[in-house]
Amino acid sequence: MDLRQLRHFRQIAESGSVSAASAILHVAQPALSRQMQALERELGTKLFLRTGRGVVPTPAGNALLDEARLLLEEADRVSRRIRGLGERLSGEATIGLSPTIGRLLTLPLVQHVQIHYPGLRLRIAEAFSGTLLEWLQAGRIDAAILYHMPAGGSLRSNLIAEEPLSILSGGKEVPFPVGATVPIADLVGFPLVLPTPQHGLRKMIDDHAAANGVTLDLMLEFDSLDATIALVRQGAALTILPRSAVRSELVAGTLRAWHVGPPPLVRPLIIATAAQRADAISGQQIAALLRRIILSNAQDGGWRIAPAMADDATEGGRSKPSGF
Repeated sequence: MDLRQLRHFRQIAESGSVSAASAILHVAQPALSRQMQALERELGTKLFLRTGRGVVPTPAGNALLDEARLLLEEADRVSRRIRGLGERLSGEATIGLSPTIGRLLTLPLVQHVQIHYPGLRLRIAEAFSGTLLEWLQAGRIDAAILYHMPAGGSLRSNLIAEEPLSILSGGKEVPFPVGATVPIADLVGFPLVLPTPQHGLRKMIDDHAAANGVTLDLMLEFDSLDATIALVRQGAALTILPRSAVRSELVAGTLRAWHVGPPPLVRPLIIATAAQRADAISGQQIAALLRRIILSNAQDGGWRIAPAMADDATEGGRSKPSGF
């Protein structure tokens, strides 16, 4: 028994006649008949019964059909995976990133594509997570990194990591001990600059504060990441952001960071892909590309890899509002 015999057997069973299967497979009827006879001899049982309209599987034939479908699907999956290892992606991909994660991932993503996939035309669209979700649903982009699981619809999404959020300060004043983990209640009395309420990062912070009985002292609301960082760097206010968004400032010493907690304040990193557009590479290929980039930059981003992704890392939902 081999895969070719099983494919021919499946086609005969699904077509209901040897002649119909012959036309679909472009294999002569006598050859198909001989293959089925050989398969029956090998298995020691009849697989088909003849009727006035063609053939129908026997109980043994139906059992073999179930097993053949599983085996052939698995064989096709293995074949696609191995072929994919040697393919060089070509076509186009439009990927959406929020301003915070884009600060860390845009450059390594572009460099990786230039080195490994020179035939791939990459476009990067930057927007808040809620807008990225709308673009995905409208088919304007192929994939995005979101901070919530999309509810329903045709999108495919997978949790890949969790991103801790941190309190940031600049200027000469050091509001908390170096290396400390700071509960949200300790922010009371400090002026804060945060995004406006319609954005998910703000909603996440507000919910965390409310759950801990804390009312924060909001000084300003900015939907500009660069303006927020500039204000905090001058020491005019504190903010809450992921460290990945300010890695260069932390390295340069112009900003300082403290993890929030206990309890910790974290947000998920979700890879979401849309139905394939014409000329675009598949959602599976884009998701694999984004997964490699996230895993390779997890340490720099301070991200905790999801358990389902742990093996990939060693080798290489409920809807919420949009993120900052």
